[in-house]
Amino acid sequence: MATSAVEDHSRKNSGEFFEKAAEVCLGILAICLVYAATASMANSVRLARQPYQFDYEEGNILNAAVRINAGLTPYAAPHSWPVVLNPYGPVPYFISAFLLRSRAPQFFLPRITSLLAALIVACEIALLVQVFTGNTLLGVTFGAFFLTVPLVQEWEPLLRVDMLGLAFTLGGLVVFFRLPRWHLCAWFLFAVALLCKVTFLGDPIACAIILLRRKQLRKLGAGVVMTAAVLGPSVAALQWSTHGAFLFHQFGTHVDSFSWTNYENYAAGLLRQTPVLFALCLIGIFRSRRLSEPSIYIFVVTLGTLTALKQGSNSNHLLELVAALCVTAAIGIFEVQKMKRLPVASAALIALCSSILADEGIANRAMFTSQGVVDQCSQAYAYIHDHNQVLSENVGALVLTGRTVLLSNPFVYAQLVRSGKWPSGRVEKMLQESTADLVIIGRPSVRDQRWSQPALAALDANYHVTRRFVCSDATLAYEPNLHPVAPAK
Repeated sequence: MATSAVEDHSRKNSGEFFEKAAEVCLGILAICLVYAATASMANSVRLARQPYQFDYEEGNILNAAVRINAGLTPYAAPHSWPVVLNPYGPVPYFISAFLLRSRAPQFFLPRITSLLAALIVACEIALLVQVFTGNTLLGVTFGAFFLTVPLVQEWEPLLRVDMLGLAFTLGGLVVFFRLPRWHLCAWFLFAVALLCKVTFLGDPIACAIILLRRKQLRKLGAGVVMTAAVLGPSVAALQWSTHGAFLFHQFGTHVDSFSWTNYENYAAGLLRQTPVLFALCLIGIFRSRRLSEPSIYIFVVTLGTLTALKQGSNSNHLLELVAALCVTAAIGIFEVQKMKRLPVASAALIALCSSILADEGIANRAMFTSQGVVDQCSQAYAYIHDHNQVLSENVGALVLTGRTVLLSNPFVYAQLVRSGKWPSGRVEKMLQESTADLVIIGRPSVRDQRWSQPALAALDANYHVTRRFVCSDATLAYEPNLHPVAPAK
């Protein structure tokens, strides 16, 4: 009896020791990741201050903001001239316009929206983790880790709509789980996220499934009504004010084909970036005795990433998945902590995961640089400023240099022409007749996607490369031949 009591006491002390050791590991991990997240945000601010376009869509959003401040709509009538194509919701465009009101066009101020949204998303991840685990330290840890993920670092300093929409939709999720009495506010935030980008459907669908599972049909009905009350009048007003063009821009501009290869490349890249998140997520799912609500959330969000199948899509379609993985990975760590019968294995696994996460976070704290991306943009933009009729993939350069944007979003325009839903016209005619005195090509490897076939044929026949620049979306400058070649009949 006495021996057994001594053994039990020894076992209890041993278990407590390993539990404390695991807590120390998590505390060190949190410190490392908060440091890495701070360094990552500082690096992103430095990148955001660059006065040049980094990403293809940045210039289109800046152009939309400038149009709004000039009293024009970002959703111009189809087939009008100049060609204006804006496939996102109104919220990001109007926020950017507000930030630029009474100011000269620039990238930095609107980019602040994305930076702040990324920080808000990190806080929302921390709050969701605290809801599901009751552990604030884990919340801080994985909220900070989100800001160190290379994919997040790639997109947070850019003038894009994704971080803003993610902040709204995750905000809805936080209200849904933390403030059930305010559940209508959650559906309001979901609706605003959809007015940023229509692909943010994962969180409201997950919440709808959870309410059905809880048999809270009244709450679900009220949520649907709230969403409709926000989206209905907003869409109706936008349709009326744009003479029916808004829905075309939202849904008629996504005619690019599907590509499994595209999705596989981005998904594989994310798996290589954060393998420990996937491992911890699986632990959290499989250790749950039944399908938990966080598991429903991650399953629905994973399905939602299939929007990246579109040919023109990029890895930004996986940002919501990264946030969901951070939440469920924290749950995985929490489940490991609950392994009371195997304290040594639990502490060892937590120590291993903590070391991997800390190493990844610190190693990736300043993943991206502007070197080799915008080195010669000042020369490229000055060259654009010296011309009048310019067709450019770098729309931001046109806006910043005061040139007229004759064709916004060449990629969307090219896909519309290729699909037969938009007849080739003024753009191709300008190239056939050498009316455009400068054509700016970004990456030659993707020019077949960003320009229609008639446009490329006319460009190759009537133009030649005169300058090359190390500048994002402004690599090659084409100017007319001295003796234009007549278009083939």
